Amino acid sequence: MNPIIDLLILLVLLSDVSQSPLVQAGHVAKAAFASSFSPLSRAIRHTAPRTSLLLRRLANSRNPVPSSERESTAVEEVDIAIVGAGIGGLCAGAILNTLYNKRVGIYESHYLPGGCAHAFDRSVKIGDDLKPTTFTFDSGPTILLGCSKEPYNPLQQVLRAVGVDDQVEWISYDGWGMIEHPQHSLKEKRWKLKVGLDYFENGPLTQFASSSKAMEEFQTLREFTQPLVTGAATIPAMAMRPGKTAIFPLLRYLPSLYQIISNGVEASTGTFAPYINGPIFTVSDQWLRNWLDALAFSLSGLPAERTSAGAMAYVLFDMHRENAALDYPRGGLGKVVEALVNAVEQKSNTGKNNGSRVHLRHHVESIDTNEEGDRVVGLTVRKNGGDKINVKVKDGVICNAPIWSLRNLIKNNNALSVLGSGSYVPSENIVPQQSWMTLPDKELDNGRTGILRPRPASPVADSTAKKSLLERCDFAEMTGSFLHLHVALNKTGLDLKLLEPHYTVMDRGLEGDGDGPCGELNMIAVSNPCVLDQTLAPDGFIVVHAYGAGNEPYDLWTSTSNNSFAESSTYEGLKEQRAIPLWRAIESIIPDARNRTVLSLVGSPLTHQRYLRRPCGTYGAAFEDCLKDGITPIANLLITGDGVFPGIGIPSVALNGASAANGMVGLLEQWLCMDKLKSNNLI
Repeated sequence: MNPIIDLLILLVLLSDVSQSPLVQAGHVAKAAFASSFSPLSRAIRHTAPRTSLLLRRLANSRNPVPSSERESTAVEEVDIAIVGAGIGGLCAGAILNTLYNKRVGIYESHYLPGGCAHAFDRSVKIGDDLKPTTFTFDSGPTILLGCSKEPYNPLQQVLRAVGVDDQVEWISYDGWGMIEHPQHSLKEKRWKLKVGLDYFENGPLTQFASSSKAMEEFQTLREFTQPLVTGAATIPAMAMRPGKTAIFPLLRYLPSLYQIISNGVEASTGTFAPYINGPIFTVSDQWLRNWLDALAFSLSGLPAERTSAGAMAYVLFDMHRENAALDYPRGGLGKVVEALVNAVEQKSNTGKNNGSRVHLRHHVESIDTNEEGDRVVGLTVRKNGGDKINVKVKDGVICNAPIWSLRNLIKNNNALSVLGSGSYVPSENIVPQQSWMTLPDKELDNGRTGILRPRPASPVADSTAKKSLLERCDFAEMTGSFLHLHVALNKTGLDLKLLEPHYTVMDRGLEGDGDGPCGELNMIAVSNPCVLDQTLAPDGFIVVHAYGAGNEPYDLWTSTSNNSFAESSTYEGLKEQRAIPLWRAIESIIPDARNRTVLSLVGSPLTHQRYLRRPCGTYGAAFEDCLKDGITPIANLLITGDGVFPGIGIPSVALNGASAANGMVGLLEQWLCMDKLKSNNLI
């Protein structure tokens, strides 16, 4: 036996390693790699042949088998069942199928995979055309970092590890356009944020900073946060696993872990507040603070002081390093989703066909346990059309549903008691805390209706660490929701070479008008992906997606939460009214956009709630309320997704998916897998 392994086993017997500073350092390693930038959209190729496995299945899913041919009940047996085909669930399934030889069933309510990153089609007849023209839109991230160049982010690491990275071609570009106070003749500013060494310092920071201290403060801030990144850059996603054994794979990277915690464990795994408000460092320049808040809001839906320190450190590192680049997948983010589905369903790396499958239009009604409630035995699933499936699991279940949904998925009272530590009895009428609040019966003086509230006080007196898992899920703070505007435009006369592939439009300026960059519908992202890939739309057209991510208060839509109202003219009127800043953002780039429009779609918080089953249409959990890992008191039930540290973002959930997959196998099996990946230069 290897003496190092002997020592590791002894450590388990002698201590609760889950509280080790090294494990906590491992958490920040997750955050530093798990940074995506700007949350939403682009559109994928219309002209490509619809022959892929994924697209053929989607066509079949829209044409259910006639009732006379359906089975009324069915039983399926898998090694591991996964609730939800979001990016986290797909990454977990891809790893378990390909690297660990597991038979995986992923069960997704929607008719499309990808969760908040899915693509969708809409068709419209244009002019005298006999046949409708189809446009494919995407509701996923616009900008990613760390996909085309090392250090790779967790998403790209997973794609490489499961052997489908060659199915995604990354297009690199050098920055995005900034527009402040659009269509305001006296206040409007237009500038470009170019990534790379010294571009930010010599450009916008020098031009707009509020004081002469800004340059020194920015450089010092990067120095203080550097250890969070340089250490984490050597720790791969495949080294992560939840629970008390999390420390063991991380010991392969001991020097990096020590580097990460150089500022202390709490500062390394917590929010960015100590780095901008003290005691580690204080940023005093107001313009720089506004800029940091804008970056943070695109990552977490919250200001910098409430965003992961590791995520902020990674962005500050990767955007401003030599040869930095932003990344976009050719064909759109739908290509990434398709590659992950293929990885779930392909043969394993040993050549075995495990029979793993992504099941669309399969709604999970419950996660089923034994009578005692201490072990998961399967799922109850309702197919499109109403037939029930009893899914029996050999190893366990990974839940990729939002953490607020866990309580409703567990029907066994004994299991609820286990998740509630025996003392917490959940109410049927729990109202989760929300980041946004509205003033009753009146609008704010500035015409808006919502504001970001201070960090809400917990409804439970005990500290977060002492709460039961179910309690933490039920009362996790929800960030704000989304507002989307997808448009297809006639591009006649447009010179796309003069446009950027992405813009951030600050409707009321980076400073806001008292509410800063994080105010209600102030920050509007505009994805203009045809600048990079003109095959994303049919000839003669482009697709554009404007959205406010995390800055649309859900409460504005609560009176419209029933389906009859959501289909009414009143609801359509509210969507039209709320979309005004989004149209303004698009028109600041393409002034005659409305005249060019052949198709426009507005997506509201109710859209997210209804189709993606996001409670209150939320962007995700506030960082402070993320579960520290995906472990639960039920031994073979794990949680992944944006409610698990490090939280919101595609790289974050890819990392959590990898961690959950590793948690479903033994430590030795993970260790040997890492050895093989390392020998193939994949980690």
